[in-house]
Amino acid sequence: MNGESNFSQLARVALSGRLSRRELARRAAAAGLSSSAIAALLAARGEGAAAQDEATQGGEIVVGLNLEPDNLDPAFTPVAVSHWVMMNIYDTLVWRANDGSFKPGLAETWEPSEDGTEYTFQLREGVKFHDGTPFNADAVKFTFDHIVDPESHSGFASSLLGPYDRTEVVDDRTAKVHFKEPYAPFLDSASQAFLAIVSPTAVQADREAYLRNPVGTGFMKFDEWVQNDHISLSKNPDYNWASPVFEHTGPAYLDKLTFRFYTDTPTRLAALEAGDANLIETPPYHEFQRLTDDEKFDVNVVLNPGLPLVLFLDTTKAPTDDLAVRQAMNFALDRQLIVDQGMFGVTKPAYGPLWESTPYYSPEVETLYPYDPEKAKQLLDEAGWAPGGDGIREKDGQRLTVSLASTDFINPLREISQALWSEVGIELDVQTMTVAAAFEAIGNSEVNTTSQAWVSSDPVVLTNLFHSKNNKGGFAWSKYSDPHLDELLESGESTIDEDERASIYAEIQKIIMENALIIPYYGNAETSIAFESRYQGVKQDFRNYLWLYDTHLNPSE
Repeated sequence: MNGESNFSQLARVALSGRLSRRELARRAAAAGLSSSAIAALLAARGEGAAAQDEATQGGEIVVGLNLEPDNLDPAFTPVAVSHWVMMNIYDTLVWRANDGSFKPGLAETWEPSEDGTEYTFQLREGVKFHDGTPFNADAVKFTFDHIVDPESHSGFASSLLGPYDRTEVVDDRTAKVHFKEPYAPFLDSASQAFLAIVSPTAVQADREAYLRNPVGTGFMKFDEWVQNDHISLSKNPDYNWASPVFEHTGPAYLDKLTFRFYTDTPTRLAALEAGDANLIETPPYHEFQRLTDDEKFDVNVVLNPGLPLVLFLDTTKAPTDDLAVRQAMNFALDRQLIVDQGMFGVTKPAYGPLWESTPYYSPEVETLYPYDPEKAKQLLDEAGWAPGGDGIREKDGQRLTVSLASTDFINPLREISQALWSEVGIELDVQTMTVAAAFEAIGNSEVNTTSQAWVSSDPVVLTNLFHSKNNKGGFAWSKYSDPHLDELLESGESTIDEDERASIYAEIQKIIMENALIIPYYGNAETSIAFESRYQGVKQDFRNYLWLYDTHLNPSE
């Protein structure tokens, strides 16, 4: 999306009157619009332009996270909360702007080969790691080789590298990354902190210690990690190589950044309101409106690209091994009711394996499963599932009971889902457990279903979630095996042509939903944030990860 389309989209929102003046101005700034464009948006509904305060130097911000990172070595961690921290410590070769375009990072320019098997990067001069060692092509090679090294036991980062072969050091400022076959998502992968460039010197000195003592080239340097309490970072005074995705160059405005861990949502909200945290992730959905109406706070409501919140249905375990059952569960789910009552209207219904902001999203999935309980009953009747004495259906002596490994992620929705499915004769057996236990239970086919959402700015994430190679020991929890689907997923990774990729992923989405491998619920709002309005320049990127480089205190504070 370019600047003009950003303006058009926000203009429609401005005229609708759904956003406050302050929130409209914030969204326009986050979309990269100029101050004159922001003024025009405000004027479109008869309001004057807000005064643009100059950024002030100094101060700190405390960010309340809902989890503690597992580690801060990009090669090792697959955890989104680690990415929130690492984005400040490390730089990436390229950055992805909010319009989806790629901008220079540690690489000033890049050139893919025609067949998509090589990417040549021209690197910035004068960049240094926090330990004083120079950034160069050797560091790029080391980082990628470190990720694929079997001793690193890298999972997610190595998947982002796809069919990586090697990195050729042409000279200090030129690195050529080779792949065994074409790999279309590589620039997107290279813009994530999971492929951020690490200090070879620091990693080689002590791999184990590096997990909690990261060294990058970013605008913040690591200070300390106090387990179960906080991670603190301080300004890198030498930073002068910011990407053009940001609004300024040179060192960060803030002197200090602290991440505190509040795994309990009410405690996290209380910390914000008490001033113990200045910004929190995932405020309670039922509090969004109250916080938005309070002049002391701003709220960013964002819905993540990638996999929306869904339930995976195990196709190898009865009764969800029956296509009619899986399809009936989809038809019997009133997604708008779920959003309105379970999510307080914060998000929107989802209809497929990709959220609508993800590249190559196909709107065709939106018509496949309208809310239609009568259709659900018909499918179950035709499949031989007859209503029992208490209304729950039976077939060949088997009761139509679907077991759900329920975590906090799905808690607000399970009662509504139970009631809706019960109306068509499906019993939901809720088994409450931790996230780790739920992942193990669905992986071992001990339950029929559990929830998942996955932030991704490229549809290649569908390979992790639906390719049969990941049915055992991976995240392909539907355990569906279809050589044609596997072939399409592989083609989606290797196809360079944009139109052809779009066609491939449209077919993939259709196959997943026609076979009802999942039950989509709603757009994932887990990276929404609330923060004190005295902080300006708070942004979230294309994936809705937090950007704090431009963040500063209001000069009047």
